[in-house]
Amino acid sequence: MRYRIATRLWMSLVLVLLLAACGNGTTPAAPVTLVETMADHQLIRHAFGETQVPLDPQRVLALGEEGLLADLLDAGVRPLASSVNLPAHVPLLSADELNGIALFASAGAISLEALSAYQPDLIMGTSFFIEQVGYARLTAIAPTVALSGITPTEQYVAALTVLGRVETAQREVEAFRAEVQAAAAQINASEQQVSLVTVYPGARVALWVDGPTPIPQMLRDLGVRLRPDPTTEELSIRNGRAFISLEQLPLADGATLVLLQSSVVEGEDSALADVQTNPLWQQLLAVQTGRVITLDRLGYPGLRGQRALLGDLVRALEP
Repeated sequence: MRYRIATRLWMSLVLVLLLAACGNGTTPAAPVTLVETMADHQLIRHAFGETQVPLDPQRVLALGEEGLLADLLDAGVRPLASSVNLPAHVPLLSADELNGIALFASAGAISLEALSAYQPDLIMGTSFFIEQVGYARLTAIAPTVALSGITPTEQYVAALTVLGRVETAQREVEAFRAEVQAAAAQINASEQQVSLVTVYPGARVALWVDGPTPIPQMLRDLGVRLRPDPTTEELSIRNGRAFISLEQLPLADGATLVLLQSSVVEGEDSALADVQTNPLWQQLLAVQTGRVITLDRLGYPGLRGQRALLGDLVRALEP
């Protein structure tokens, strides 16, 4: 059972990576916008067209993993069910918050019959997952809206726009941006040089040099300099990340090394341990000076995750 769960999780991660590489499947990105408000619904335009959304949806299904689930809960909306990476491990969300919400693995086959049985009055999800399940099939069950935001803050605004709370979302995002600016000054971000590394199963090593993945994007927003500089190195970069050989480990030459890992992915901890025995790893500046930090790359869902991530980065990088 543990092997099957880990395998499904890994398949989910592969799907996310494919999404990042391919740009949300075949559906072009389109912002979620409010067209008009009527007596009993809002007309919302999104990547797949226009949808009449009830003004106060009571039976919501969420197909956006932990990020959308966290944003809905923070908006006071308790979905009937939600897709997540791993139902037994939902970061930042308490058992009390999740009580009564049916969780199902996003990597598994999503049963339309099961979704229909919830009798939802609204289905919300990322464009990728809506496309995978089938927009036409979902709209036959309930009004369906696809969220196309790339960053967590964009997803937050999109979700609250669907719920008729776009002004609230914009205020929250502006407040958060002010928190980021204050944090940048607190850690003297422009003087920080950070390397971001993930070691995947099979000792596959990736360097992160840009967004939109949340952790490198946050460091970019803070004004931290990510090492190596992609403008001076010949790297094959996709979605802000470049896979490198073990011989290229010296490229991770930042004064601080941040490991973006996930212990719930089977084989990842052992792969990291193997790479850490490599002499080139031992020669990295951050390793020699003890400036190595590990963050859960799956552990910061939604806008609340962004705030938690900001706090963790400030504590790690504050002089």
